[in-house]
Amino acid sequence: MLNAIYTGLSGMMAYEQGLTIIGNNVANLNTAGYKMTEPLFTSVETETGTGALVGSAGSQTSGAGVQVSDSRVSFSQGQDQATGNPLDAAVNGLGFFVLQSEDGGYLYTRAGQFQFDQDGDLVETTTGDKVMVSTSSSASGSFNLDGFRSYAPKATTTVTLSGNLARTGQTTSFVLPGITVVDSAGGTETLQASFTQDATNPLHWTVQVTDQSNKVIGTGDITFNADGSPAASNNPITATVTPANLPAFKVNFDVGASGSFAGVTSLASNAASQVQVLTQDGVQLGTLTGTSFASDGSLTLTYSNGKTQTPSKLLLAQFDAPQQLQATDKGFFVATGNSLPKLGTPLSASFGSILGGEIETSNVDLSQQFTDLIVVQRGYQASSQINSVANEMMQQLLTMDGGR
Repeated sequence: MLNAIYTGLSGMMAYEQGLTIIGNNVANLNTAGYKMTEPLFTSVETETGTGALVGSAGSQTSGAGVQVSDSRVSFSQGQDQATGNPLDAAVNGLGFFVLQSEDGGYLYTRAGQFQFDQDGDLVETTTGDKVMVSTSSSASGSFNLDGFRSYAPKATTTVTLSGNLARTGQTTSFVLPGITVVDSAGGTETLQASFTQDATNPLHWTVQVTDQSNKVIGTGDITFNADGSPAASNNPITATVTPANLPAFKVNFDVGASGSFAGVTSLASNAASQVQVLTQDGVQLGTLTGTSFASDGSLTLTYSNGKTQTPSKLLLAQFDAPQQLQATDKGFFVATGNSLPKLGTPLSASFGSILGGEIETSNVDLSQQFTDLIVVQRGYQASSQINSVANEMMQQLLTMDGGR
């Protein structure tokens, strides 16, 4: 009967531990990236006696109860939830984000809550640990924003034109005003191009480029083939722009490739002239206006001049046996023993993709937890009843008077 009491007590203690695990799961229902744990109940090793009856042959065994020998983490994926923070990220598929703590160790998590700290480092929001990324110069390292807060200006080298210069009709000249080019400091200069048709050859035009003070800074010629496309004999039309207090720079005006109709043409069927700027390759100074993550983990930086940069990609880790990971607080994991991760970037090999502006919520199934809670409660109640019955039997034994 004493053995029965201890067996019942082991059940009560085991179910108490199970209740603690379930309670922890439910408490972390809204913890980003949390992975629920499941208690593993095992029977306690049996005790061996001399036999069923004293002096009899054979062995007597009796169970010593139950215990929670371990708990198992479920790595099933949780639901994705939009947060409105463009630097949040969720992994859709396999992989853990990699963090480097202050002591140089590595942590692994599914909770992609990131931000740039005051030093410009990409860090995990709650701990300040650095987020590991891959760049063109390093397969694994941290990322600092300071070198990317602005987009360097670039002086214009080529202005591409398109449109049509009339071959017939009353129009023998055309002026294209307001041509904006960029200088080396990111400022702008306004130019004008004047086109004049040859009096004897309607397929030949002269071009004169002037600056905003009406000074001629470049001249050239355009000759067209009979079909209206630019001729192969055309030379580049080059203008030399001299900004105030800045070095002069040359700008080439591209009217299109020989035989092509993608640039400036002179079609016999069109008696009107209309030429416009298609593109110019200069870039003004840009300031950082936005950050986000693409599906392949690329950190996309957006600037006020319309340009973007993708200087790094998030680094992910995979483990052959995720159950070897040891859970820590804040939903993080550390590798134990000889468990080494396979590192890679999203959408490479078997790694998942990234959902920018979202986080992965806890994978706790509340209905399943409440079901387990009922089972634990009934198990605890039954183990307690064993102790009550054993106690009554002992009381009965102590009150026996030997038949007198």
